[in-house]
Amino acid sequence: MTITMADGQPVRPVMDLPETEIEHTVRTAPGRPCAAPGNDPEDWFPAEPPAGHYQHQREAYEARARALCRFCPVELACLELAISYERGTRGAGIWGGQAPWQRQSLARNRSARLAVTS
Repeated sequence: MTITMADGQPVRPVMDLPETEIEHTVRTAPGRPCAAPGNDPEDWFPAEPPAGHYQHQREAYEARARALCRFCPVELACLELAISYERGTRGAGIWGGQAPWQRQSLARNRSARLAVTS
């Protein structure tokens, strides 16, 4: 069964969309907390915890990421856009409710799964 949207386009996973389409979706979506008036863009780029055994600080950063993006209407598209921009390297800041190390791990795991299925 194929689900068709009101615009006549079939539904596709966000990861299958072209980067330009994802970027347009994210940048033009109403109700994004990161673009809300009065919000400080620096909130999405907090200082990262130091490397090493700082589990509590890493968990606090991840909780902050989830909280900032919790009700964002394009959270998953934003995450996909960040992964696309970063191209397997470690990025910076909070995108799609994920910390940089979480996105890097997600991209690495995705690449491994795709290599196995190819």
